[in-house]
Amino acid sequence: MHVVISGNAGKTTEFKDIDRRDGNGSFSIAENSLAVKVTKDGEPDWYKLKFRGDRMINASSYIQKGSVQSVTGKLTFEDWIDADGNRVSKGVVTVRELQLPRKSVEA
Repeated sequence: MHVVISGNAGKTTEFKDIDRRDGNGSFSIAENSLAVKVTKDGEPDWYKLKFRGDRMINASSYIQKGSVQSVTGKLTFEDWIDADGNRVSKGVVTVRELQLPRKSVEA
């Protein structure tokens, strides 16, 4: 599913090198999280953001914790069972476009 979401970055971007399954080298990804509030007083919904490709990884390096971000990408869900036996699900957006915050201009 294609989505556009906006929210606050939960952390500064983390970078990872992933080994290819076929054993032929590795590729890089960057990960972050985004808190999206539906209502002013409500709890935020958290989405994991994944960045792939040199252009997106470079752009993601400008994300700082707390900064407002808008992303466009493909939404999927990761499901797992937590330590208490509860089923947990988290939204994951593979980012295709990132709108970086504007820099303030001092007069």
